Amino acid sequence: MREIRLIAKKQIEALIFIAEKPLYPEEIAKLLEMSVDEVEEVLKELKEEYENRGINLYKINGAYDFATSPEVAPVLWRYASRKRERLSKAALETLAIVYYHQPITKVEIETIRGAKVDSVLSTLLEKKLIKIVGRKETIGRPFLYGIGDEFYRYFTIEDEEELKK
Repeated sequence: MREIRLIAKKQIEALIFIAEKPLYPEEIAKLLEMSVDEVEEVLKELKEEYENRGINLYKINGAYDFATSPEVAPVLWRYASRKRERLSKAALETLAIVYYHQPITKVEIETIRGAKVDSVLSTLLEKKLIKIVGRKETIGRPFLYGIGDEFYRYFTIEDEEELKK
């Protein structure tokens, strides 16, 4: 019986952790095929276990969710507001060229910039600000570059429409 309870506790903890919104005991009970009373008992135990940690289990309007403890807020703000590593002028120029002309080859970038871009492309690829999106159907089949997954996050851009303004 104790082992079943421990498994249920782990399952509830994992469900709340991955949930996109706070979970109600009724939802959890239905998913785990448990009674609402049993789920609420486990939630009470979990809430007590998380009480003195950096992450707490909160009951918000009847639903449960994890959130950081108020005591850790200052260090989280310091972490979140750290300065990002700045990009060089060459990297910014290359990134702009890739954005406006994507998909584009290295030779095409060098022609527009008027300079070699080997190391700059390596840096931008490493930071995932650009990515290889395919190969050009010409002799040598050179790589085609486009904007990478981190581009929008790095520049805090919500979507493509924001750039068109």
